[in-house]
Order: sequence, then structure tokens, then C-alpha cells
Amino acid sequence: MADQRRKEIYTYDAPWTIYGLAWSSRADKPFRLALGSFIEEYSNKVEVIQLDDDAQGFVSRGRFDHPYPTTRIMWVPDKQARHPDMIATTGDYLRLWDVTDSGINLKALLNNNKNSDFCAPLTSFDWNETDPNLLGTSSIDTTCTIWNLETQQVRSQLIAHDKEVYDIAFQKGTDIFASVGADGSLRLFDLRNLEHSTIMFETPGLVPLL
Repeated sequence: MADQRRKEIYTYDAPWTIYGLAWSSRADKPFRLALGSFIEEYSNKVEVIQLDDDAQGFVSRGRFDHPYPTTRIMWVPDKQARHPDMIATTGDYLRLWDVTDSGINLKALLNNNKNSDFCAPLTSFDWNETDPNLLGTSSIDTTCTIWNLETQQVRSQLIAHDKEVYDIAFQKGTDIFASVGADGSLRLFDLRNLEHSTIMFETPGLVPLL
């Protein structure tokens, strides 16, 4: 009888340096990832790969062009497939991508600067697991922006740090998020009262937190 056990290690060799990745959480799309390139030019790539038992390895399920390397990639947090299949990326802007069997297409390009067509680079983002219509981005312009993805409008935008903001993360639930930045602080925010924030930690000498 043939040994049907799954291999323990699978390798995928991308045609470029891999800079970022994200696991898909959908139960109906197991072992699926999105990979972002690091190419030292304007045009970069994001590729979706999935483990194929017949091929005994990862196979490409689609690829799309992305301006600049992605600073973060995430799949919509949706284990039960109740929402459309999507990827979000950040770099110069926040972009949402529809993922279907026929391909991957840009759904929306979101700019948090209402007064200009240009946007300060985004360093990271987090997708709210409790409410996938909420997504928060962090930027080098010292701000965090909370988006309503259903309306594709800014829900809240605030100056979060004294210097660049490097990362953002939601707590379980829809109201609390934290951020870290070049000012060396970890700050906690509540969407129900953004007039105040709590500094939870500061590094000695205010060394930047990534």
C-alpha cells in the first residue's frame, strides 16, 4: 500500500526576493498564502500560492502587479467564508483586491489624505477580526486611520504619535487598538473616545519600536 502521508516540508521558490507573506484563514481554501516581492524598482508583485496534493507542492493561483514592495499583506479574516474573498495590501496606498477563481482584481484604492492625490507611505495595517469591515492603517505622517471598508470611507483619523507610526494592531473586539512608532512608545486607543490615549510602554532613551 502506498504511503499517503503528507510531506513535512514544502518549498516554493519565487522568481524574486520575498518580502512579505500572509496565510489565508478560510477553511475552504487550506494551505493558501499571499507572497509579496522586494524588487528595487516601482513595479513589484504579489502572488497567491496554494498547496496542491496532486502536484505534491505549492502551485500559483494568481499574480498581480503592485507599486513598490508591500509593507504588509493580509487576507480578510473570515474562516467561514461569509465575506467576499479579499486581500489587502499597503505601500503608498491601502489597496483591496478581489480574489476569485477567474483572477485577482483591484477592488479599491484608498487614500487617507483628503486634501491631496498623494499619500504619505503606509507602514502597516491590521484587519479587525470581529468586524472585517474595519481596517486600521499606520503611516510615517504620525497618523493612524480607521477605515470602514463597506463604505470605503475614513471612520476616524488621528495623530497617534510624535513621530512615524510603524505598526498597528486591534485587540479582540471592535473598539481598542494599539500602535508603536519612532517615538519609542506603545499607545492604546479606544474608538469610543479618541480624545485621549494611554501610553502603555516607552523604551529607555525612546528607541523606536517596530
